Amino acid sequence: AVFLALLSLAVAAAAVEMLLPPFNGFLHQSIALNYVSDWRLDLMLVGVAMGAGLVSGLYPALVLSRLRPRAALQGEAASAGGRVALRDVLVLMQFAVSIGLGIAAMVVFRQVDYARNMDLRFRRDNIVVIRNGDLAGKKEEAFAQALRANAGVSDVGMSEFVPFGSGRNIAAVQVPGQPSQLILNLVSIDPDYARTYGIALVSGRLLSASRGDDRFSVNDAQLKGANRDRNVLLNVAGALRLGFTPQQAVGRTILFNGARVHVVGVLADAKTEGARAPVLPTLYTYYPGYPMSISVRVRPGRIPQTLAFIDRTWHAFAPTVAIQRSFLSARFARLYRSDERQGKMFAVFVAIAILIACLGLYGLVVFTAERRTKEVAIRKISGARTLDILKIMLWRISVPVLLANAIAWPLSYYYLERWLQGFADHIWLNPAYFLGGGAIAMLIAWATVFVHTLRLARTGPVHALRYE
Repeated sequence: AVFLALLSLAVAAAAVEMLLPPFNGFLHQSIALNYVSDWRLDLMLVGVAMGAGLVSGLYPALVLSRLRPRAALQGEAASAGGRVALRDVLVLMQFAVSIGLGIAAMVVFRQVDYARNMDLRFRRDNIVVIRNGDLAGKKEEAFAQALRANAGVSDVGMSEFVPFGSGRNIAAVQVPGQPSQLILNLVSIDPDYARTYGIALVSGRLLSASRGDDRFSVNDAQLKGANRDRNVLLNVAGALRLGFTPQQAVGRTILFNGARVHVVGVLADAKTEGARAPVLPTLYTYYPGYPMSISVRVRPGRIPQTLAFIDRTWHAFAPTVAIQRSFLSARFARLYRSDERQGKMFAVFVAIAILIACLGLYGLVVFTAERRTKEVAIRKISGARTLDILKIMLWRISVPVLLANAIAWPLSYYYLERWLQGFADHIWLNPAYFLGGGAIAMLIAWATVFVHTLRLARTGPVHALRYE
């Protein structure tokens, strides 16, 4: 057994060397094995292989050493119940792991698909985001106007933060007459931001570049003096946080960092952070001179030409600075890349675990068939049909799989329930995932042993009675 384990270690090492390049490409990592410098790892692997060989060989060695010669010659050793029970337990644990991994893979893929296709309440298609830290004030406005003049550009909007990005500001807001302050998410936008992203206006109006009271002064960060009595927007979550419905919030006066401002409109709740984070109560302001990222909606069918125009225009306004632009859809794809990789790894582990479980199950069936050869013959002489024998044998292998489901289901539910809590919007753990995983495992088990079981059920009684 130790020799076979060491031989398996050599084969495994060769397989690892062949599989490392695609595995590194899958994880976007660079993992390498150096058997000379990693001598501690070498010793550990050899120790694990030898330990596995000793453990796997210990039990049959003990069984063989305890055999009574008279019982062995009479064929009674094969009927010892302990050995059958151990085989059943091993097969049971193998299928429990397979079923658990299979359920996990199904749920992970389903959740990622749900997150990718859920309604975010804003449009993310054909939007190019330009990171801007070099254009500000009138130069930034002029750049946006130059982009709008191109026929391939549908809309241009500016904002301090863009969807699926990092960073956040907060605003201390107080409703007059209430003693406590509330903390809202703060985002600076221009009047075209909502239209560019397709965010619906629930009530009131949008901010306007032509109205002086809609514009905040960058030089008055404390909102005193010139920024008093300016206008702001809220989202629905922000209005509810302040204790208003979207309709009631319009026209309300609130204190923003100690200064009086007026709510003129309420936007729909946009899930700008995807399915993982809940919608934050948000206050929107308009700082015309503040450097903001620029979002450009490009018309379909004219993307290459429009991207070239955007690059030329940026170079004309900032000739010494390279443009930093990306598609919003690429940012969205990165949100769930790690979850998608996790699902694919689960799928690979499922295939390996099922293969190992099927090997163990096939060994169990072969052993059971040899042990019950005379029983099958007597049943056939008594009038049992091939189908009857087939049912008995299939039920024999179904019991470990059914027990494996009883183990795998609660453990899978516990893990997956905790994993799904990492998403603000997630799927429901439908019992169909668990029933489906168990049913697939049962079908695979039946398919693994069906041919051998059918051959046993069709064995002639005379041949079976003369078997020993």
